[in-house]
Amino acid sequence: MTEISWQRLSPWSVVYLFLRSALRIIRENLPLLFGAGAGVALFDGIGLREVGLTVTALALIGLLVVVIQHRRFRFRIEGDLLRVRKGILEQSELKVRRAQIQQVMIEAPWHLRLFGLVRFSVDTPGGSATEVELPGIRVATAHSLRSALQSTQGSNAPDLTTNNAAEMPLFRATTTAVMLHGLSNNYAWVALVALMPFLNRLGQGLHEQLEQMSPPEALLVLLDRPLLAAAILLAGLALLLVTASVVIALLRFYGFVLEQQGAAGDSRRFRQTSGFLSRREQILSASRLQVVERMETPIGRLLGRCHLVCRQIGGIHAEQDPGAQMFLVPGLDHATADRLLSVIWPHAPAPARLGRVHIHYRRMNWLRWSAFASAAVAAIAWQATDPWLLLLLLPLLPLLAGLAHLRWLAVGWRAESGWLRVRFGLLGRRTSTFPMVHVQRVALKQNLFQRRRRVADLILTLASGPITLPCLDETRAWALLKETLERVEALREDVTRPSSEPFRTDGSEVRDEGADQDPHRTLWTRPLDHAPRSDP
Repeated sequence: MTEISWQRLSPWSVVYLFLRSALRIIRENLPLLFGAGAGVALFDGIGLREVGLTVTALALIGLLVVVIQHRRFRFRIEGDLLRVRKGILEQSELKVRRAQIQQVMIEAPWHLRLFGLVRFSVDTPGGSATEVELPGIRVATAHSLRSALQSTQGSNAPDLTTNNAAEMPLFRATTTAVMLHGLSNNYAWVALVALMPFLNRLGQGLHEQLEQMSPPEALLVLLDRPLLAAAILLAGLALLLVTASVVIALLRFYGFVLEQQGAAGDSRRFRQTSGFLSRREQILSASRLQVVERMETPIGRLLGRCHLVCRQIGGIHAEQDPGAQMFLVPGLDHATADRLLSVIWPHAPAPARLGRVHIHYRRMNWLRWSAFASAAVAAIAWQATDPWLLLLLLPLLPLLAGLAHLRWLAVGWRAESGWLRVRFGLLGRRTSTFPMVHVQRVALKQNLFQRRRRVADLILTLASGPITLPCLDETRAWALLKETLERVEALREDVTRPSSEPFRTDGSEVRDEGADQDPHRTLWTRPLDHAPRSDP
């Protein structure tokens, strides 16, 4: 691979770095400065002129720091390494090998496009955040870096990122599809949670203003009819959230295009480009792919819409970090989702009816939820010294029974030809598809009640995270565990014994000794050391 000499960020990137640092500081300290009247007390205490001088001095210091940071920031390609040097008082150097790179992203926000710049970032396995970020480089430099980092080392394979590479368009999301994706997802709820501190302050200010003003006649009518006022308020809030969801989806996924680079095997890559104000280009390597999830929200099920999430090694689940970078394909109907899944996983069997877990899972959830609800209602009744509140359990327990039944219906699984398909959810659905050879650790667990019912939980840990199959029949759980172990062991060159029987890492058989002393025990667990592959 051709080496790239030491390069600097564009001089225009100083403006971007300064504005980004200023916005981050304001976002982190705005509730502290303006919450509970602190901002008003600050202005009244030292005066507006002094505050302006202080802000100007801090801005000049920040600009000086950013200029020094820009001057000491360098990057280059050297062999199969990406080297980045940065630091202000202490110089540090980060080296990332090409083989460790699993995702390359090029973003072009509108404020960088004004100067012909992009933001180049690289993710590696196991990282919870972006490993390498080059904020503000030329478009040609970014494409040159991407071509150098994604070329195939030690082979004659063509570079898939050059202009001569064949690209197959797989999916183009229409504006209607993106809007339906926004309707069926929770983008507005995420934004609402982030704005809650400011909304509380805004509500207090409006309340103070209304107390000082004479309310109009229409407002007096609403105050006399609280149910009508509550209905109008809820309708307005729902309309606001729906509008915000659609706008956020359009800003993020407008003009979405998914393309495939390469013909077959682990050399395949998938590239997506999208964005209205900020154009984003993201590339997924098939060799790093661990699991593909089909997500269906409750509203999405009503609209017949879903989206795909491709998780790689060390990927972050959306529940842990909603803002995490992930390869997401939005605005799909079920037929298109099945077609794309067959392209991403060409050896996976066709979707078929999933089997259900043991009915004890429904009973277990109902008993657990009922215990929590009974304790909560009893605490409320004791605190209010009103035993009649216990009657709330009469409609609550049947409602929890219905929810437990829906949860049992939502959970399903199917093992076929070395592939697993697992579905979870309650009102929504999340279906994960992955090959058994990607499993790195398997564990079979039983508690006291599961042992009496002869069911067990099977925990499959992939490089992207754990997946649990709850309340499987004990015989089926052991059979699935053995099949997974046999397929993984078949990949290892140093197999010393067949995996027809469960065994520990030291090779000894598992004994069920001491079961009565440990009511919640792990029957079997073993880490599987192998390099993950995309195709079994």
